[in-house]
Amino acid sequence: MSFFTDPTPYFHLWREQGPFLTETPDGQKSWVISRYDDVVQALSHPGLSSAIIPGGMLNHTDPPEHTHLRKPIARAFTTRRMEALRPRIAQITEKLLDAWETEDEVDVIASFAYPLPITVICELLGVPEGERDELRTLTSELLVPETMAGAYGRFAVFVQRLLDTKEPGDDVITELRDEPNLVQTLVLLITAGHETTVQLIGNGLLALLRDPAMKRRLIDDPLLIPDAVDELLRYDGPLAMGVGRIATSDVVIGGVTIPRSAHVTVSLGAANRDPSRYPNPDALQLGRDPHVAFGHGIHFCVGARLARIEGEIAFGTLLRRFPELVLAAEPEWRESFIRGLASFRVRPKP
Repeated sequence: MSFFTDPTPYFHLWREQGPFLTETPDGQKSWVISRYDDVVQALSHPGLSSAIIPGGMLNHTDPPEHTHLRKPIARAFTTRRMEALRPRIAQITEKLLDAWETEDEVDVIASFAYPLPITVICELLGVPEGERDELRTLTSELLVPETMAGAYGRFAVFVQRLLDTKEPGDDVITELRDEPNLVQTLVLLITAGHETTVQLIGNGLLALLRDPAMKRRLIDDPLLIPDAVDELLRYDGPLAMGVGRIATSDVVIGGVTIPRSAHVTVSLGAANRDPSRYPNPDALQLGRDPHVAFGHGIHFCVGARLARIEGEIAFGTLLRRFPELVLAAEPEWRESFIRGLASFRVRPKP
């Protein structure tokens, strides 16, 4: 079975071997770190650098550059600002689901999981409505290796045009427009703030439909949904394969020496299924210990609060409005370093 269809067997194999050198599912020769304690250590280890590609993007920089770049973004993504978005996110969610009322069958990704977070991130950033279709296309192309390079160049042109023509407002682009590496920052905010949330909603809803008891529990007690969002992130989060690092010196993780200059894959998905941390890890269970789906340490996801809010509203509204929602066809998984569904068809009502 393909890693992209079901990574669970790979996770078990990786953890059994501990840190080891292999060819990862994306075709790279890499040391894989997969046990929970090893992953937490690796994500904070000064000898494992995030600067795996040049360009000054926040998630590919180390201190002190990372510290300088992160501060203004963190100020723009405060908890208070994210919480203030709840009414608007709820409004967008209800409107998207209105279209399901008259449909016998819908694609969750195309009709809901995709448009919800792209609308939210565009409004937060201040992208005018007339520019959003182009942005959606560029975002999709940025996540496919074959089109990534060309899409990045067109994205840079898109951002510069936006800066030249956009009226200042109460939005994140206006707030960050004088910051260095703005193009790289916006690539990260749009792809991370949109694409990963698409997969949180898609992967999470599929998991609930395959666990009717958990689905019914959340319908009966919506106050459990925030806890469920974290469990769904642990169970099948978007960054299954994980994040990349480069060893800047010989590094010892889990009793194994990883040599200087080696490429390292830190598997968040495998860590989140580690039975030493999570009993019965391949089942949904509320009330577990914190996960690493958002990373750990200085690179902990700056948009984690927004993702949780969107997940809470998306799942809460879906289950309230369509409690009899069922799977209509076997879903199709994408072959992408962000784990997610290409198509996911459901029947909103019996």
